[in-house]
Amino acid sequence: MAESQCIVRIQSAYPHLSEKERRIADYILNHPKETIHSSINQVSARIKVADATVFRFCRRLDFKGFQEMKIVLASDIARSKRFNESKNTEQNDDVLGLAEQVFQDNIRTLENTYQILNSEQFKKAIDILAHSERIAFFGSSGSALIAQEAHRKFVRAGVMTYAPSDGEFQMLSASQLTDRDAAVFISYSAADKHLVQVAKTAKQKGCPTIGLTGFMKSALAELMDVSLHTVSVPTDFRSESYVARAAQVTLIDALFVSVMHQRQKKQQIDDKLQDVLLQG
Repeated sequence: MAESQCIVRIQSAYPHLSEKERRIADYILNHPKETIHSSINQVSARIKVADATVFRFCRRLDFKGFQEMKIVLASDIARSKRFNESKNTEQNDDVLGLAEQVFQDNIRTLENTYQILNSEQFKKAIDILAHSERIAFFGSSGSALIAQEAHRKFVRAGVMTYAPSDGEFQMLSASQLTDRDAAVFISYSAADKHLVQVAKTAKQKGCPTIGLTGFMKSALAELMDVSLHTVSVPTDFRSESYVARAAQVTLIDALFVSVMHQRQKKQQIDDKLQDVLLQG
């Protein structure tokens, strides 16, 4: 996580922050250069909150403290200089100009999501999916479509999967899972109470759970054995969750390719072992 961007984490966390935490976030986002040249006491005094509140804010973003957050923020400023300069140029209002902006937003979303990808969590997700007998994909709202896409992708590769969309059927499906299966929960907001209940049911059955959410700390993410996250920012014409779908689809693709590779390696080992046994 040390290489993850500070600004990306703040933007991802923002909808879930308290009033005081949003004041801190607003200050950092609006005054990044002043922040990296200030002490925690100076920042807290300007925002009129306690030093401990600023420290807890940094910890909420998975930093060890204020100093580590400043180091990553300074790296953000240097890395985003070219992007900010391009944003300040006169924008093209023609059709191709708007299309280019959509592509750039999606590219930035993918880059930001890759920045916060936790390699250990990703490897755990691959291991769970590669060794599961069945995979259940659960999604809410727009993410339900991503769950269906994931189901179609894996099932065409010969993996036993399903993606119930009806709320009652989701709960029923979760109640039939076992510790030999896997449940993948997809939700950008991670705030759907029904999906949280479905996840609790799957956990009660001992089923390993994997979450694809838009925020590192949420009720749904905290229930997961493995948490993977996507990052997005709102645009003029599309909400944050809509932009995040590009990252969700790409993350599913990355899991799919990795899981198929893992299963193929296992099959090759099994085939060699079978040949040895037959020769013996």
